[in-house]
Amino acid sequence: MGDQTTEKAFESYLEETLINKSGWKQGSNKDWDKQLALFRSEVVAFIKETQLTLWQEMEALHGEELPNKLIVTLVKELDAKGTLHVLRYGFKFFGKDLSLGLLQVLTWP
Repeated sequence: MGDQTTEKAFESYLEETLINKSGWKQGSNKDWDKQLALFRSEVVAFIKETQLTLWQEMEALHGEELPNKLIVTLVKELDAKGTLHVLRYGFKFFGKDLSLGLLQVLTWP
């Protein structure tokens, strides 16, 4: 019974619930960028999947450099404005508005 009230038990329950009932994906340590504190490939995939038209426009301009430029811009925005602000309001990338917030994407024009 003592194990059910530990922080580890709570973390396990929360992780299990997010993965099995909410559609979250479990990250891998090898994909985690320790220096930037994010999953680069997941950020790029999210933007590409949720904002495909905008992604294609940016890809035509930046080519293969797009993912790296995007991450550099995002990290600067996160450092300057904070994670909550970027999740709520998105960020500018070469004059275009990009979103990382799911609610923002669902109501995207």
